[in-house]
Amino acid sequence: MKRIAQRRGPQPDIPTASQGDIAFLLIIFFMVGTTFRASQGLKVILPNAMSTERILKKRNTHSLWLDKTGKVSVNDNLVTIPAVTPVMSERVVENPDLVVVLQADKDVPYGHVTDVLEALKAARALKVTFATNYEMGGGGG
Repeated sequence: MKRIAQRRGPQPDIPTASQGDIAFLLIIFFMVGTTFRASQGLKVILPNAMSTERILKKRNTHSLWLDKTGKVSVNDNLVTIPAVTPVMSERVVENPDLVVVLQADKDVPYGHVTDVLEALKAARALKVTFATNYEMGGGGG
């Protein structure tokens, strides 16, 4: 039996030569179109310390800002000291290994710090550390 020769037409083809250009343009578009929001936290001047220890796991930390007037900021939201308990309770439920980094102004009355610590204790956020600036030891002779 004789086979009939089939005519082959042009094969469908998707041109991929410009894919790199398109990807590059998309990257530039998103870089230009994205806005970066700076932290709107409270203005806090941290106290100095002679020795500091760095916290390695950033994902398990949560910053709490306390300025010298007693204002508290959690995730760029101003809250009252009694409102710290319910806000941080939610965070502790989401992440039981949460470490709270308390960034208190060096001029804040210690009563405000203890009030915040009591609110954190009520929220079961028991892992608390204090943020400080590293002070270079002077060579007194």
